[in-house]
Amino acid sequence: MSAPERPDVVVVGAGITGASIARHLAAAGASVVVLERGRPASGATGRSGGMVRAYDPDPAIAELALPSLAVYRDPANWASGRSPLRAVGSVTAADPAQEAELRAEAARITAALGGSAHVVAGPDEAAGVRLAGGIALVEPEAGWVDPAEVTGDWLAQARALGASVRAGTPVRAVTALGGRPVVHTDDGELRAGTVVAATGPWAADPVPGLRPAHPVRARSIQVSVVERGPDAPPHATFVDLRTGRYAKPVGADRTLLGMPHLVWDCPFDAPADPEHERATTTALATHLPWVALAAHVATTRATDAYGAPAHGPSGLLESTGVPHAWSVRGWNGGGVKTAPEAGRRIALACLSGARTDVA
Repeated sequence: MSAPERPDVVVVGAGITGASIARHLAAAGASVVVLERGRPASGATGRSGGMVRAYDPDPAIAELALPSLAVYRDPANWASGRSPLRAVGSVTAADPAQEAELRAEAARITAALGGSAHVVAGPDEAAGVRLAGGIALVEPEAGWVDPAEVTGDWLAQARALGASVRAGTPVRAVTALGGRPVVHTDDGELRAGTVVAATGPWAADPVPGLRPAHPVRARSIQVSVVERGPDAPPHATFVDLRTGRYAKPVGADRTLLGMPHLVWDCPFDAPADPEHERATTTALATHLPWVALAAHVATTRATDAYGAPAHGPSGLLESTGVPHAWSVRGWNGGGVKTAPEAGRRIALACLSGARTDVA
């Protein structure tokens, strides 16, 4: 029997957050093994809308989102040599009572990133989106990315720096030996310095042996894609904080539509909900009137990872009951827009031996 491998860090999960962690660890010189039970980006990452912007009403998410947007914008950060960001702009609609907060956020974003973030108050439309009586924070330099493309780029960078990425390798258990974690797979054991489980909504069905202090819950997400006809105007990505509705352009002639689907602890591959599909189209027509007559292309349902909210702005990892084995917190729908900075901070935590609160 061959001797167990002894990597510095084992990352469980090759979605967008796991890929970011692995890339940062490998860049710092750590020996890294990434274990993915399916294909990279085959879970929630592959079904995410991929909208990215600097603003978020949750301070914990906003703290990560602003530097993450800077990473997405800079071509130097990518193996492809080009930015993955489709900078179509972002419109975040809110209640008029939030105007002072949004103006402060616009100033913060502009000071940190440059650009021209600003608040629209008065006109009923911004960047092709009707506001329906609200105000909006507009970020012209924001937009969306393809999460699978981003994940692939980061994994390519990690491999080039010496990381091993193993698809089709489920983790059967994580145990402790001598105060350190042991990862059990069908191919043998890995005796790691640290284990990080970045399994997204799969964490609702935990890696055997890991018991996160605040378990992630899986919440249903469902989105529809519609054709954008020749008379439909271009539009920015859009989120309405009052209702949770959102939309983003997909290529030149399609738009993705979504709104909250409050079904908890559901399986990842649950069938689409036709009633919710119809309600989503009706609701988004308030903001994009042409949607009411748009041809339907497809509806997709998946799950997203939700974690306990009160962990402070840097509470990125959960203890699991196994020494030096951590579980990444649920991002509450913000995983893509936080992944660059979250991965950097989690990698630092692994390298320093700290648990959380890594600046």
